Formats: sequence, C-alpha cells, structure tokens
Amino acid sequence: MKKCWSSLATLGLLCAASAHAGTVSGKVRLANPAGAGAKEAVVVWLEGQDRPKPPEGSVRIAQKNLQFSPGFVVAVQGQKIEMPNYDDVSHNVYSFTGMNQFNLGVSAKGDYRSLTFGKAGIVDVFCSIHHQMHSRVFVVPTRYFASIMPGQPFNIADVPPGKYVLKVWHERSRMLEKTVIVPRTGVLSQNLVLENSTAPATTAKQ
Repeated sequence: MKKCWSSLATLGLLCAASAHAGTVSGKVRLANPAGAGAKEAVVVWLEGQDRPKPPEGSVRIAQKNLQFSPGFVVAVQGQKIEMPNYDDVSHNVYSFTGMNQFNLGVSAKGDYRSLTFGKAGIVDVFCSIHHQMHSRVFVVPTRYFASIMPGQPFNIADVPPGKYVLKVWHERSRMLEKTVIVPRTGVLSQNLVLENSTAPATTAKQ
C-alpha cells in the first residue's frame, strides 16, 4: 500500500510540474522578404539562467551521394550528432570552426562516427576528399528552440515559467535579442521582424 501511495504521489508531482509550463509561439519575417535569405533557415531559442540537459535523442547528418544530408541542422550543446557514411567511397569529415574543431578521420562505407559540440554557434562541416560537400550545424545552448523558414510559424512548448532572453538568428540578418516572460500556463505570442545585415551572423552567445 505504501508503494502504491508513493507512486501516486510521484505521479501527482509530475503532473503538477508539467502543468506549470508555457509555450512561446509566433512568426519571424524578414524586413526584405524578396532577398536571397528567404530560403535560408531561421533559428529561434530561449536562454534562461539554467541550461537543461541536452535531449537523449541524436541528430543525424548522413554522407550520401557525395553530399551531406541534410545540409543544415540544429543541435543542442552536448547533444549527440551521428555521421554515418552511406556512400561507396570513403570520406574524411572535419571542421575548422572555432572551439568546435574536429576531424573524424577517413571513414569507409558503413562506418558510423559520432561527436558532440561543446560551444554554441555555427559549425561548418566539410569533407577533405570531396570538396563540394558542405553542411552546417547550428549549436544552441538550450533545448528550447525552433528551426523554421522565414514567414513560417514557430512553436516552443513546455517551457518552465520565468524570464528568458529570446534570440533569433538568420544568416543574412542582424541578431535579434528580446527579454520575455514565459507564463506558468498558456501561450506567449511573438511576431518578430529581422533587419537586414551586411555582415553574416555566425555565432550564438553562450
């Protein structure tokens, strides 16, 4: 009987915890929607005082048909990134980007390599054997994020209530930062406009 009551109490606490979470949603549009950046990804994320653990699930970038697939992904800081080789030829996957530099060495068909990134920001990934291969990983310092195309709606659910800095990144736009208060329940709506930038936005503040 004690075990039963203990289980019910634990379930009650979990339900209470999940009930106290808000959602941040909205749209991000470009000040110049007709420009080249209209077909490039936008990343939206929330930074608070605490950094929750990265998701248990992994992100995959496959080497297939002498290309990286997909060409752009978002990964949480510390999240596992899988890089399998499905081609009939060998690849040497590497990056020289800042503090996230790596070299996986030569991998033959069927080889399965993985890694994690410890710093937030953009990571450019290449193959030293096939120079046309290029992928980008945007590393965010939180699991509360969304990746969309300009003009599309975003939705970040199950966010613990409190004060956050909402950040928005787009390759050809100025970085947007805005302080927001996430409610204990319900939705916080944010409709945002990104201004054009002459210099690429390449990093996320850690």
